[in-house]
Amino acid sequence: MRVNLTLLLTTFLCTCGLAQKITVSGYLLSEHDSEPLSFANVYAQNSGVGAIADSTGYFELAGLTTGPELFSLSHIGCDPEQRAIILRRDTQLTVYLHHHDNYVETITVAAKAYERYGETLDNQATEDLADGLEQLTGVSTLRTGTAAAKPVYDGLFGNRLSVQNNGVAQAGQQWGNDHSPEIDPWVAAYVRVVEGVEALRYGGPTAGATVLIEPAPLRETEDFSGKAAYTFQSNGRGNVLNARISNGGKTAYRFSLTGKARGDQRTPDYYLRNTGRREADAALQLARFHNDRWTSRLYLSTFNAEIGVLRGSHIGNLTDLELAFDREEPFFTEDDLIYSIDNPRQVVHHHLAKAETEYRPNDDNRFRLTYAVQANDRKEFDVRRGNRDDRPALDLLQVSQFVEGTYHRELGPGRHLDANVQYEYVDNDNIPGTGVQPLIPNYNGLRGSGYVAYHQEYDLFQVHGGLRYDYQFYEAKLTNRGSRDVETVTHNFSGLSGSVEGRYQVADNLSLRAGVTLRTRAPQINELYSAGLHQGVSGIEEGDASLGNERSAKFSLSGLWSNQQFGINGTVYYQPIDGYILLEPQEELRLTIRGAFPVFKYRGTDALLYGVNLQAYYQVSDGLKISGAMAQVQGRERANDRPLVFIPPLNFRGGLRYEPKGWWAGWSFDAGVYVSAEQTQLETEQDFRPAPPGYTLVDLAVARRWGLAGGRKLNLRARVDNALNARYRDYLDRQRYFADAPGVDVEFGVSYEF
Repeated sequence: MRVNLTLLLTTFLCTCGLAQKITVSGYLLSEHDSEPLSFANVYAQNSGVGAIADSTGYFELAGLTTGPELFSLSHIGCDPEQRAIILRRDTQLTVYLHHHDNYVETITVAAKAYERYGETLDNQATEDLADGLEQLTGVSTLRTGTAAAKPVYDGLFGNRLSVQNNGVAQAGQQWGNDHSPEIDPWVAAYVRVVEGVEALRYGGPTAGATVLIEPAPLRETEDFSGKAAYTFQSNGRGNVLNARISNGGKTAYRFSLTGKARGDQRTPDYYLRNTGRREADAALQLARFHNDRWTSRLYLSTFNAEIGVLRGSHIGNLTDLELAFDREEPFFTEDDLIYSIDNPRQVVHHHLAKAETEYRPNDDNRFRLTYAVQANDRKEFDVRRGNRDDRPALDLLQVSQFVEGTYHRELGPGRHLDANVQYEYVDNDNIPGTGVQPLIPNYNGLRGSGYVAYHQEYDLFQVHGGLRYDYQFYEAKLTNRGSRDVETVTHNFSGLSGSVEGRYQVADNLSLRAGVTLRTRAPQINELYSAGLHQGVSGIEEGDASLGNERSAKFSLSGLWSNQQFGINGTVYYQPIDGYILLEPQEELRLTIRGAFPVFKYRGTDALLYGVNLQAYYQVSDGLKISGAMAQVQGRERANDRPLVFIPPLNFRGGLRYEPKGWWAGWSFDAGVYVSAEQTQLETEQDFRPAPPGYTLVDLAVARRWGLAGGRKLNLRARVDNALNARYRDYLDRQRYFADAPGVDVEFGVSYEF
């Protein structure tokens, strides 16, 4: 039988009249925007006293005793948290919880427990952001070998899944599916997926969910702190170094620097030639707390990468291309690791500057004005004859500007209104001198939009509704290949989107949620006018200038049952999409002066997606937790009931985490398994080669944390990805036609916090 020594000591002191009865009160607020969390639950575990906050987020617990106390905090739509506090007198607190009205699920790096902030950042240090998103149920990854990865959610990917970098739609994503979000994972405190009403507030061409990537907010009360971390990867001999410092005050700041270098990665049988990577990133956050009502913020980031493209995916003639599709080992493999990066390769520079100011004239109103500018410079280098290897075959410069005004109004207990207006201007230019017809034309684009949403909470029921209007304009300059004459064409698209959702608390442990979302998405410039080799995906892409809006309706129903030990969450959804734009493999293999490549064309059709997501966890004991998730999605063309290409197969993810107590306190052990079934829904003629078999991956990790004098911390960790060195090809990997995926990777990391 386990004995709670703290509770015994407190009880003894009370009996002897030595422990003082005190009161703890305060407010529960949303960490994201400081909104009150109405009717949140607060429970003092050691004293056995609980309370429910009122409509303003205020709570009060009376009859507590001096000494250590553990508070459990929860709210519908928040990540539950525990806070340990030593009580000496009557105390008033302001507690911030990570709130999300309609978030599908969240990877929370910083909010669940602040002491794990650094640990989770360490684990993300070597990953792409899309790799982290894979931990969410229903999220898969569309890959281009080791060069790029983009998230797929409920079967939707590419332009249908808007990526928001600190509240600004990431520019450059509309160029195609071989571009990972140019964001340093070290800067991302929260990586999450939202849909329904919550997704409507964000810009970008989305037909479903929205991916939010956000840094941790700066606090005026934050103390000075810093961190340095290093990670070594065995596969590719990768090295990752990050350093950051942070401080509060009237002018608070956080500064981060990251460097990465990695050589060719290896499958279980051979090296993937020319798959190295170099990366250098920096980010600066500033916040000025002028007074209790007025705060201004500035965010600057730069992302710079040189990325190798698998040499065996660029083939010189049609005969060799056919052979490459059927080879177990690709062309151009090497016996030893090579650290250099040769052509084909990509050089990417992405810079973001965002300034915003927020003013609260009173407790019920909040105004925010935001301006952001992004510069995205992308160069792609092919294997070229002569002395032209240093001459890019694609040279794009895109500058986008974004302005947003938002308004929040508290209408009364449990009721609030949100609204915004947005304007975005994009100038996209092909830098001359490549000697190659550009993949996409020069173009200008502007987007204007407006959004309004209403939220109402009752004791057991919540309802949330919103509307959004978008207007999209393009002016493209098309060059005639023969005469070199330039033709200017324009496109105008507009559409209305809306969503209504409801959540009902059936019982203390059971809640139900249902919603319907109508979305309109304008086609993007690459879907309209792509015309040439998209080097990163090793394929020729051709657009369709006659494409119109995508219009979708998503119906979803979910249920959540949970207690302190066990929880299960299930969602079913049904989403017809009119004018669904798909990038479809063609039967043609085309020979060009740049080599031989498969051909993909954009086409519009009426489609249907439907599926189910399941998640569950079981807290076996205080230190042992088991979790699992399953996702299944089906995609069909409605007219002929033909399967859609690039739809994720059935997949399952399971995990076990053990954090021992006593002498082993500070250690943590993790084991995970990922199972992907074979995609059996495709017809033979729909792809260049049949879908690969299913596969199973096993990951292992161990970590040790030490608390040092002065609040400093030392963290050591080791992780093994693909621990069984499985040989596999993933259906959603565009380079599966040529090569296997990477094999086992052993990582060692150390970090020091002060």
